[in-house]
Amino acid sequence: MAYQNVGTPRFYVNILEYLGAIGYTEIEDVYRTNPTSIKPVTEVITTTVPEGIFGEKSFVAFLGHSGGQLNCTEYSSDISVNANIGSELDSLDPEHEGFSIASFNGIDIEGEIQTYHENEIGSIVVGSYYDMPHSPDLNLKLSYEYDGVKTVQSKGGATLSNASYTKPADWGNTGAWQLGDIDGQGISNIRSGRRSWSLSFSFLNDTDVFPVNATTSNPLNTSPTDDTLLNGTDFFTQVWNRTVGLPFIFQPNGGGGVAGEGNFNPDQFCIARFDQSSLQLTQTSPNLYSISLKIRESW
Repeated sequence: MAYQNVGTPRFYVNILEYLGAIGYTEIEDVYRTNPTSIKPVTEVITTTVPEGIFGEKSFVAFLGHSGGQLNCTEYSSDISVNANIGSELDSLDPEHEGFSIASFNGIDIEGEIQTYHENEIGSIVVGSYYDMPHSPDLNLKLSYEYDGVKTVQSKGGATLSNASYTKPADWGNTGAWQLGDIDGQGISNIRSGRRSWSLSFSFLNDTDVFPVNATTSNPLNTSPTDDTLLNGTDFFTQVWNRTVGLPFIFQPNGGGGVAGEGNFNPDQFCIARFDQSSLQLTQTSPNLYSISLKIRESW
């Protein structure tokens, strides 16, 4: 099969960066998604978070690491990319340097979260992941952009090109989304081009799209559930509201929670942003909607 096929897309949203952006809490630079600047080893970092914002589908991604002990909370095996869980369930012992992604159940996190990294690292992304309810419509598009390459024609008629960039910057000793090491020299990413996806989804239930309560709290309990913008499981709550202007990790085929259905090869991940200024939803029947998304690789 073609390894760039889009299946059921998955969004990994950086909750700590979102909380920092809205002014809820101060965050360390290591919690910002961009891993191109390598940060030194620190003591255990504790960050204040609202109760209920982490749910069953939570994750941590250690990007641009050089191996060693990587601690967060009690990991699960639902998602494991270069993330061997150690004898202590809050410790990862990755086989390769580069990056690691692991899941955890954040239901019991109350008021704060802690991480620790034994060696230098690019960034630590702690958040929640969201699977689209189903695959996109068939009219999807994948593009490779070369916006950093400019071509001009000289007075003599020769064609000259200049590339200010053709790919993401390296993450420390390895390229973006690379694993392993060659003779102590690291592994650079030689794939060029900026990927972008144009996706549309039809027949989405209203509860998959909209929050039950588009508020921070629901003390009057005026709806069938207590879901709010803190703990709702819909697309707006989990993804759109927390990523406006902010990067996230995108996986074109996360499998939708079906074991063995997703593609977890290292080349399947990217740091991306929404390349659109608004989210437009079209109602196609009383409780069904369609949406279109433009997702563009970011660095």
